[in-house]
Amino acid sequence: MRKLVYALSFTLAASSALFAQSESKKTLAVLDFDVRNYAVDSQQLIDKATIELIRINKYEIVDKYDIEYISKRDKVDLKGCYSKICLEDIGKRLKCDYLLTGSYDLLGDRVAVTVRLYDVAKGSFTESASRIYLNIPQQNLTMMEVAIKDLLAVGNDENLIKKLTISEEYESALNNPETSVINNNGPRIGVTAVAGPSASILMADPKVGGFGYSLPALTSFGYQFEQVFVNSGNFQALFEFIPLIAGLEYGRVIPSANVLMGMRNSRTGWEFAIGPNFTTSVLGEGYLEGGNFILRGSSNYNPTGKDVITRLDSRGDVAISTGLVIGFGKTFKSGKMNFPLNLFVVTPGRGDSWRIGTSVGFNIVRKKTPSFAPATPRVRPLEPASTGASVNRITIQ
Repeated sequence: MRKLVYALSFTLAASSALFAQSESKKTLAVLDFDVRNYAVDSQQLIDKATIELIRINKYEIVDKYDIEYISKRDKVDLKGCYSKICLEDIGKRLKCDYLLTGSYDLLGDRVAVTVRLYDVAKGSFTESASRIYLNIPQQNLTMMEVAIKDLLAVGNDENLIKKLTISEEYESALNNPETSVINNNGPRIGVTAVAGPSASILMADPKVGGFGYSLPALTSFGYQFEQVFVNSGNFQALFEFIPLIAGLEYGRVIPSANVLMGMRNSRTGWEFAIGPNFTTSVLGEGYLEGGNFILRGSSNYNPTGKDVITRLDSRGDVAISTGLVIGFGKTFKSGKMNFPLNLFVVTPGRGDSWRIGTSVGFNIVRKKTPSFAPATPRVRPLEPASTGASVNRITIQ
């Protein structure tokens, strides 16, 4: 019997506590936002702020239909109510504890978003939060979400904050939402022509160190891997890695790789890149005598008084040649397809000559559409932050 009494007492106490907690929740009404200095739909801002406040669940939110009813009953226009005198009057009519208002203000190429909490009983603003963002109209509602969390000391996603406030931190979909961002990861097919002394060596008889090619040119097949590491305005700074295999038409496998740094205009598709080239070559050391190349190790090799050089020679050893590749090109678009066309020049490496070539590729356009509430696994849960909001959250005594 005693246990039953204890159980009933505990249940009643818990119920009373929950009831008291529910009863103690303050009421809050979301009013208009001042957007006279910024082109945005204020009703969407009101709806977004209301949704975020309901999610956070710190206040009992006054229903928008109740607000509309009071406005019609008392013949009061709630649009443009920003002053303390107006807010005090509306707050008494709505019989709520707090009112939420704020503003969006254009500051050059930035926009300042401010939200303020008006205490009806005290007749003053008690808390406010403000941040300055990059002017990206497609992210106006996301800015409101961040502002509400700042006001109520709820954790925000720091990566999202950076993307909205620092231009260099932008992903392309956020930075240029109206631009189809170019990403040219994909296969490459090309032709490289060899100039200078190496051209005649490639076409010479293998018995004298040549390679027996029909033309001083090779086709190549590969894949381009690229990464945008800076994206600001219309330009992208790129890192590109392009491994290739050439010489298959001559029964050879000649691997090479290009490591490039470059710039691309996202709107026009023009780009420029420069970086090192690594190519496997077959090189021999020797000297020229009577039009013949006498290779080191030959029975008649005698370099006395001769100029010893290193050049291409099919009788030599495999080695890595390096050079500088300079390329430029343009990406053409057709529907959802990208077709990058590039021209390039490779400076002579050890024992090699100038090379000039062109390559073409294709890939599918992948454009991310920015959402007003970007999903990310790193967003912190809706709990009050232990240190409060990170930027410009003010409590007014």
